[in-house]
Amino acid sequence: MLWTGRDVAELLDEQEEQSASKRPRHCLVDVDSLHSCLTVESFTSEKTLSAFLEEQWQDLMGTKYDILAFLYSVVLTKGPNNIISERGDAEESLIDPVHGHGSQSLINLLLTGAATQNVFDGTKDLCGLQLEGIHSQGTVGFLSYLECLRYLEVGRNLKAPVWPVWVLGSETHLTVLFSRQLSLVSSPSPREVASDTFTKLDTDSSGFISSDRLGQLMGELELFSDEAYVEIMKTKLDPDNLGIILLPQFLDEFYPDCILTTPDTFTLFHYNGLARGEGKQVKFLQGEAVTLEGVSGSADGNAMLQTLQTKWKSLAVDWVGGSPSIN
Repeated sequence: MLWTGRDVAELLDEQEEQSASKRPRHCLVDVDSLHSCLTVESFTSEKTLSAFLEEQWQDLMGTKYDILAFLYSVVLTKGPNNIISERGDAEESLIDPVHGHGSQSLINLLLTGAATQNVFDGTKDLCGLQLEGIHSQGTVGFLSYLECLRYLEVGRNLKAPVWPVWVLGSETHLTVLFSRQLSLVSSPSPREVASDTFTKLDTDSSGFISSDRLGQLMGELELFSDEAYVEIMKTKLDPDNLGIILLPQFLDEFYPDCILTTPDTFTLFHYNGLARGEGKQVKFLQGEAVTLEGVSGSADGNAMLQTLQTKWKSLAVDWVGGSPSIN
């Protein structure tokens, strides 16, 4: 379903003419008048919807309420009751009534079609309470600075979308990151899966784990993890008996010839819809990214890089024309 704005534009023009002498020109039509003139168009296929949008694009985008009309269309298409059911909380608003921020449920709905409140993969059990996350790979991805602050955990379904496009979330704002290199979203190699699993056990991001956790790591990776064999590997990977296992040695031992799917260097583009800097122009920024396996780039005080490192652990980016902002 689609809420259209043709009648809205006509109403705006009419009211501007009738009351130009009574109010400032920038004054918007009131919400009650907006709702009284909206119409609903229904479509049974993407083809007919696309044809309608191409035909009516100027009318649809020619009003001051086009974003609101789009939101109504999404809610109508999904169905209000379905949205309430997926969110699990009929009282929570999709939009913060004080600050106007879209909730995580709204972001998930727009990105994936599911209005869940969480961004982890699948379902998690919290003391008997079933929490729903993202159940399938997103077409467009999502990364969040809030993950750096440990407020949430973004799963692979959003970190590794179908296309190399990610919405970046800060505490108050959304921006867009994208690349032309499709290899960034190809299926991870066994070595990359092992590296991610190792990193999850390395909670301090120190580049090593306790040797006592080697058996757990091997078990999670479905490697042969008989107790006697694990002890042999501890001795081999920790010959000085320091009590730690380093990531590079572990990967070289179990995945020596595995080809990486993620390139070592790639180009990123970032778009922030807020005008910043000299001249206050909205523009894309280009960055040249480098990943080094097992080495973490310094991200202290750099919210952008911290957010990107939630996906690419060992990333450094050289931005052309100044560093972008996720706020």
